[in-house]
Amino acid sequence: MMTCGPLPSAPSMCEDIGHMAYASAFAIGAALLAFLATTLQGAGLLLMWPAVSFILVALAYAGAGPKVLGKRPDGRMQPIAVLMLLPYLLLTWGTWHLVRLLSRERPHAMVVPDVVVGRRLLPGELPKGVTVVLDLTAEFIEPDGIRGACQYVSLPILDASTLPAEEVAPVLLGLATVPGPIYVHCAQGHGRTGMIAAALLVARGDAPDEREALAMIQRVRPAVRTSTAQRHALAELAGALRRASPA
Repeated sequence: MMTCGPLPSAPSMCEDIGHMAYASAFAIGAALLAFLATTLQGAGLLLMWPAVSFILVALAYAGAGPKVLGKRPDGRMQPIAVLMLLPYLLLTWGTWHLVRLLSRERPHAMVVPDVVVGRRLLPGELPKGVTVVLDLTAEFIEPDGIRGACQYVSLPILDASTLPAEEVAPVLLGLATVPGPIYVHCAQGHGRTGMIAAALLVARGDAPDEREALAMIQRVRPAVRTSTAQRHALAELAGALRRASPA
């Protein structure tokens, strides 16, 4: 009689599907660029550079994780990673600046007095009094003016992605008793920010559960939207935080 192992949980299935969609998109882009490079020859071979950068991002989403992007604990990126990924990074950074210029959304919003959420900031945009910046981006270098203004914590997460609860919970538990305000941000301050800031509110006792925490964030920053995988990850993370917190 043949036996099967346990079926994957709904959260892991959602996350896997989302990751593979991104991995497939970047892999297809890399294949098209490589095809053009080999077809055009000559100067066209320069297209192999963005092809390599896209395949590296595809590998990150396929399971290698955010470490592929080379984000360091100090908010900078490994020089070799910047070199290899530069075409992807320039596209990402350029898109971010364009959205920033066109958006009417405020850069940040206070959820409770000790937790502020928002997008990645430029020097001079950091709210006054912030004591800690929690940076969730894997694809950006944090500006020196932000990192040097207060305590800086880097928790790199791929765009539209999640991290296992066991990797995130210790960071949030460490921040749960830190005097605020704590500024939580990703690129645009929506998906990753909503997920992690909601968990932080639970860890600090500012919200009874993850649903109320997310609702609190959306009341002050309505554009915050989390994917199905991020909501599942948030539920697991909030549960882990409640179990780890002292009664």
